[in-house]
Amino acid sequence: MSKDIAYYMTRSYNFISEYIPESNNHSGLYFGLVEELPGCHAFGTTMVKMLKEIEVVKKNYFESRLKNKEFIPEPGDMIMRRPSRVRIQIRGLTDE
Repeated sequence: MSKDIAYYMTRSYNFISEYIPESNNHSGLYFGLVEELPGCHAFGTTMVKMLKEIEVVKKNYFESRLKNKEFIPEPGDMIMRRPSRVRIQIRGLTDE
């Protein structure tokens, strides 16, 4: 089977969404990202708008990767996945 845009668009990638509640001068937004595809994320004022936008972002991601002959992860392939939360402890320099 040829791995073209249609192939990748029908694959079931891991998707995470979150509602960001309104605060101060900002109205609430929906945020979504595709775990295996770095940079594939989108915002929307409604869940439906965000889901439509994530499909556009995924298509652009696949088009770019295929055009440049770059690696495209398969669903569940966490090679490209960044940890969802990273904890970094910074210690001051000491004279020893």
